[in-house]
Amino acid sequence: MTIDELRVHLKHLIDTYVQDSAKQQQLLSLVARGDVPVKHILAEITPSLSAVIAADDQAILKDIVFYFC
Repeated sequence: MTIDELRVHLKHLIDTYVQDSAKQQQLLSLVARGDVPVKHILAEITPSLSAVIAADDQAILKDIVFYFC
C-alpha cells in the first residue's frame, strides 16, 4: 500500500464512519500532512466505528495496520 492509497482509504473511512463534521475536517487535515500520523488517526476514528463495519472496510483497516503501524 502506497501513501497515496493510504490517504484514499483513510478519507473513505473518515467520510463513512465519522459523523461529526468538525472532527471529519480535523482528521482530513491530518491525512493531508506530509507525515500522516496513522496511529493517531486510527485512534480517533475507532470510537466512531459501529459494531457492524463492512467487510471491505475491515480489510482496509487490517492492511493499514499491517503496513503503517
